[in-house]
Amino acid sequence: MPTIVEIKHNPSKPDQAFVCDLVRHDGDRIVISYVSDRSYSVRDICVPAGTKTLAYYQEKLPYILWRMTGPNGQLVGYYIHLCDQVQITEDTVEYRDLMLDVWFFPDGTHRLLDDDELDEVVSSGVLDVTTASDVRRNAASVIDGFAEIRNHLDAYL
Repeated sequence: MPTIVEIKHNPSKPDQAFVCDLVRHDGDRIVISYVSDRSYSVRDICVPAGTKTLAYYQEKLPYILWRMTGPNGQLVGYYIHLCDQVQITEDTVEYRDLMLDVWFFPDGTHRLLDDDELDEVVSSGVLDVTTASDVRRNAASVIDGFAEIRNHLDAYL
């Protein structure tokens, strides 16, 4: 399977790069995949080793969407990263992480994550108040429209 490099630009931390499997590439939108070799936590949400992530990126969307399934194939959850500046090339996908995330559990309930980190980057002057307001508005929109977003991803795959 071909690979692609995901580059995450974080306003308050060094950039991160990850080599992932390329599942589908349609110019301005892609799906990439990776399997975690270790367990980890998203706040208090445990993600087991062997979890497969299918990540959907589309230029001009204010988020990226990860569907995560455990090693047994059972849905772990959906993880949405609020972001901007998504750029897709033949070899890379880059985005600027805007700190705020939303986790959707398999039963459809959700949890807003890292609101405190968004407040910190605004307080420190790394992000402006207008951008932070846009991010919060986009998070509310994602929460309200999650069923449609999930269905769009499932149909695309």
